[in-house]
Amino acid sequence: LLIPGIQESDFQSQTSNALAKVLGLKGKVLIGDKALRFFHDNQNLEKYDLAKEWKNKYNLPFVFAVLCFNKNKIRLEKLTKKFNKKHIKVARANLDFVYGNSISEDRKNEIIYNSYKSLVFNMYEFIENQNIEKEDLLKKANILNKEIIENAIKENRKIVYISAHYGGWELTVPYIALMFGDVAIVNRRMNNPYMQKKYEKARSKNHITMLEKESAAKGMIKAFKENKTVCVVIDQYLNSGIDIEFLGKITKATDSTSRIALKFDAVIIPIFTLCNDFRDWTIKVCEPIDVKTYEFKSEDKIKELTQIQNDILSKQILEKPDFWLWQHKRFKDVENDIYKKED
Repeated sequence: LLIPGIQESDFQSQTSNALAKVLGLKGKVLIGDKALRFFHDNQNLEKYDLAKEWKNKYNLPFVFAVLCFNKNKIRLEKLTKKFNKKHIKVARANLDFVYGNSISEDRKNEIIYNSYKSLVFNMYEFIENQNIEKEDLLKKANILNKEIIENAIKENRKIVYISAHYGGWELTVPYIALMFGDVAIVNRRMNNPYMQKKYEKARSKNHITMLEKESAAKGMIKAFKENKTVCVVIDQYLNSGIDIEFLGKITKATDSTSRIALKFDAVIIPIFTLCNDFRDWTIKVCEPIDVKTYEFKSEDKIKELTQIQNDILSKQILEKPDFWLWQHKRFKDVENDIYKKED
């Protein structure tokens, strides 16, 4: 429960304290028996059931849970450490592969921690942005270099936005779509059909069209014909594609953005959303790649253009690695051995 008034946390529940903050409620937090006694003895006083407030605001369930024990301490501590051990090890494998011994172990641990923190903040954006009003969503970020997008629109250019699983990617596309116009984004269909349905509904509300990854090319062409812009997150693992250098390693990457840009003389605009704090972001619009004016240095324009895009991603990630999603097996197409000991 939360009793409106002066802010006062309950030392026994960091979860409830954080939930009150997320809901924007101020007052005294009570949990457990204290909350039950207060509810029973003060029927007429104003109070908030935090789980109910969450349900009312986001139309999603909320579960309060705790792991408690009075024996088998060592065994249970091992269990909690293993809960997400696999993904932590994948992140470590990626960092070792990319950086080797050029950064310290402490720095690698810091990057992993910050990457998880950024991921949690990003997942919150996915939840909140399903129901939030346009004005409130736009308040959560400041945008740098927005004139790049405005100029492309003014010149009636087709636009391909590229980005990565970096920082607040769940805010990036809704923000751009609400501010500048409809966006069609290439997505892999979720395994959970319930979550996929909610995802599509939320995207549609924010002027976003979902394109199936398997038929992305046709979807992007259709989007351009409907005067929409296109967005592709290009940093994920692929078992097919073209060989390029990414983060200093040879790996495969999609060339779909290069092909569509060359076909339609589109301008490619890289965008990254950097995390300042909880619900506080900076959207960074980078210098565009204009295929109409770019002077290609090789005959293979598709490969050269794909490499340029991945160079931009690499530069951003290496400049601030704390925001990238290191927890996925990005390099298993060429160096799967680095993950074998993590499975």
